[in-house]
Order: sequence, then C-alpha cells, then structure tokens
Amino acid sequence: MAWGNGTKSAWNDKFRQPSEEELRIGLSKPLQLVFDDARQRLVELDAESESLVWQGVPWRWTFVYTIEGAGESRALAYVIPDPARLQICVPLTNEMVEKLPLKRMKKSIRDGVVFARHVAGVSWPTWDIPTKTALDEVFELIARKHAMISGVESRAAVSG
Repeated sequence: MAWGNGTKSAWNDKFRQPSEEELRIGLSKPLQLVFDDARQRLVELDAESESLVWQGVPWRWTFVYTIEGAGESRALAYVIPDPARLQICVPLTNEMVEKLPLKRMKKSIRDGVVFARHVAGVSWPTWDIPTKTALDEVFELIARKHAMISGVESRAAVSG
C-alpha cells in the first residue's frame, strides 16, 4: 500500500541535510529573491555564523544566524524556508522587548512582538516575508536587536 504519491521536499526530509540550493529551489521564484536578500543582509550584518539546522516541526530545516554578544553566542534570527511560506523569526529576551520603542514601530512588527509566543523569558515573534517590503520591516527590528547584542549603535536603533 502506497502512503502517497507526492515526493518529499528537501525541506521536510529530516534524515538528509539539504543543500542551500535545494531549499532555494523549493521556494517560488518571487520568494527565492526575498530569501536571497534576507540571507545576504543577515550575513552583511556581521552575523558570526550562518548554519542550516534541523529545528523539528514546524520549522524543519532552518537557517540560524548567531552573533557573539555579552560573552555568549545568541541567535540573531532564523530564516525558515518553508516552501509554502517563507518566514523569519527574531527571538527577543524580555529585556530586549522592554528596550524597544514599540509605539513607534510599524503595526505588523509591534503586533508580532506583542502577540508572540513566549517561552522561558524569550519571545519568538515570527513573520511571513512574502516581499522585500515585508523583509525591510522585519529587518529594522533585526538591526535594533543586533545593536543591543553587539553594543553598537545602528541607524535603525537611533532613528525610529
């Protein structure tokens, strides 16, 4: 008896780490461009590392960007190349959330932070990023977080 006639996407296959290109090809053409832009911008932000890690359900194979700060390595962001919807997560500690000027941030970002899942002192706001405009909005938050972790002021953290 066959369990289904659909092929398993590289993103779903827990037992074989896919290549970056396999994950990219699993996305629609417009999402491929946003995916490329997200990865490039995170690397340019001096993330210490980009790694592809199995994160279990629902994130499966996810790109994890870490940065050194305050003597520890922290996840700056996660890029989730789900073929159905490209997502980005920016985990924030309670202290980080308190420092954010939420009232001055775009509603989509503010709501994402306020209504995020909260586990053990960390909020896990996650956004779909179907366009470069959506990525730009989330990237303002990533730049602020990067400034908090690294202790370096950024334009996004100063303006706002």
